[in-house]
Amino acid sequence: MTQTNQNYFNLTANGIGFLNRPREVQGRKSSNYYACTIQASRGDEGEKTRFDLRIVGGEAKELFARLLGEFPQLLSKNYRERPTVVVGFRAGDIQPLKFEATNHKTGEVSELLTIDGRLLKFKFIKVDGDMWYQSSSQDETQNNSDAS
Repeated sequence: MTQTNQNYFNLTANGIGFLNRPREVQGRKSSNYYACTIQASRGDEGEKTRFDLRIVGGEAKELFARLLGEFPQLLSKNYRERPTVVVGFRAGDIQPLKFEATNHKTGEVSELLTIDGRLLKFKFIKVDGDMWYQSSSQDETQNNSDAS
């Protein structure tokens, strides 16, 4: 008789950062999904860490769809037309990833680091400084006790 391992280790991170590159991705083998990049702040100096996230949480997907519907300029190719969006978030199943990117102006190729993962929850969403969404304080109390 074999026994399967029922343990699943899920590394999570909570953060605050700027939401960039919101998009709907055409799935190759599966259905379409939402994704974004978040430039999260860390440390005393507010250094940035890049998260590339697939949005998987049920409520997070609904909020993201509403956000794109209310602010279609988020999808504009001209970044100056996009509103500034700051989010509090929880990401799971995270892992580091290194990739190469080409500077479109100079043609220079550089290596970049990112944290790849799944966006599980939005804690808050601010659009151009105005609170657009805030999770209930009961959820936050539960989340803080989970971290203890």
